Amino acid sequence: MPKRSTGCFTCRTRKVRCDEAKPECNTCLRRGTKCPGYRPLQGFYIHTFEKESNRPVVVKEDENRYRYDYQSPQQGTSDGHQTVIQLRASEFVPVDAPVPRQVSPVAVERVQHLSNFVSLYLPKWESETLTPPSALMLSLPSMPASQKVLQASLDALAAAQLAVSGRKFPLINRSRSLYSTALSQLMRRITQPKPSQDEETLLATYLLALYEVFVGVSEGRGFFYHVQGLLRLLKQRGPASINSRLLIGIFHGIRYFSLTIGFHLRKASMLDSLEWLQVTSTEKLNPWVTLMDICICIPRLFERTDALTRAAASPDEFEKVIVDSQVLAERGFAWFAEYEKDGPRYKEVDIAFFEGFQQSFCDDPMYTRAFLFDSWATSNTYLLYWMSMLILRSNSFLLVRRFHRLEPKQLFLWDRELAGYADCICRGVPFGCRSSGGYTGRFSTMTPLVVAKKYFEAKNATREAAWCERAYFGNRVPGLYSPPPLEPARGHIELVQTSQRYI
Repeated sequence: MPKRSTGCFTCRTRKVRCDEAKPECNTCLRRGTKCPGYRPLQGFYIHTFEKESNRPVVVKEDENRYRYDYQSPQQGTSDGHQTVIQLRASEFVPVDAPVPRQVSPVAVERVQHLSNFVSLYLPKWESETLTPPSALMLSLPSMPASQKVLQASLDALAAAQLAVSGRKFPLINRSRSLYSTALSQLMRRITQPKPSQDEETLLATYLLALYEVFVGVSEGRGFFYHVQGLLRLLKQRGPASINSRLLIGIFHGIRYFSLTIGFHLRKASMLDSLEWLQVTSTEKLNPWVTLMDICICIPRLFERTDALTRAAASPDEFEKVIVDSQVLAERGFAWFAEYEKDGPRYKEVDIAFFEGFQQSFCDDPMYTRAFLFDSWATSNTYLLYWMSMLILRSNSFLLVRRFHRLEPKQLFLWDRELAGYADCICRGVPFGCRSSGGYTGRFSTMTPLVVAKKYFEAKNATREAAWCERAYFGNRVPGLYSPPPLEPARGHIELVQTSQRYI
């Protein structure tokens, strides 16, 4: 197949050599015409899904949508583009003058896009304390990407961020085209034994999972498949291979993804085993890491509970789960006491303090006070704790109520504890949903909001549940960005419904 021309649309039509300068080539400027720009550099196909069969369908992109994408709207014609550019004398370039060429324009664009991605994705204030998965993003612009799969993944994720933030529909199609290219590169990469275990392949898979959170078209299934792929790649590598700063950062991100899926599906992963818990043994001073060491063990208790229920096991077998759940909860309580030994790391403020939150999607004044945390990492850590304890203690309550006799006072204490976790989640959400919190702040609130919503629904607290749903879908951009659908965490609903009959 002959090599495709990379010149601008006009030079390709005229069949003349194009110097490929950006944003406008000098060949067009010399002729006094508007340079229409260039077609995409890679990935000219996108995938959509049939609504009925949900099977992927390949759709070829229209190159014409990329004309003038590099240009700023100008006045002079009805479509916002001039047909002739008037050059000042100081800007005139003689025809015979040598034209300087850019060095690696693709690399320059990638660095610029990634820098924009990081600035939009992370919190907007300097010297902010970040949790390990978010801190990983800081190294992306300066990271050498030698493998095509990582380059394509970076391009797709950066394009998705820019499209969502700027609400640019043509760019969303471009990002999906790049995503399709990245998937092809990833498939080719992981079929090779040794390359499938390198750092760049693991990072590329992690970035594609994050892409699905941004603009996935598979209603969450793509995210699930990528996380399963990440766990397989980790298993191939083994715990001893997680020995670099980059790999540790990726590992932290995978653990959070795995925990999210574990809460939804009530299934454990290999990451709660002793050998994988040892991977983070050198980071025990980080409270987020030590909390995650506790939380990652919760899905195993759900899985055991469901297995015993299906097998109609004896009360003694269930009692073992109750005891183990209490032991894990005590670890959580001890962690929290240490974390707040100097007092809470937040203060209550009027919810109107969080500019743009209430006005944009939660205008119901149900919550008039919210939490102002001392850092974004603190916010994320608190949300992780409240969410995990709400799920863990809810499962414990279901078992205790089934096999133990509880007094009215004990039932009241259980209800107050569970309601407290849900209330704290809702009051902690506005801090992460501010525009200055970046998209990482929004994403940190998604799973906690799902958990709180299901709790309120089970208690028939329709107003609180509706508030959680509006906050969850608050930054949705139709056609560009839609969070995965709200799905129940099985077992969580039943346990609260059971408590409602006795409280």
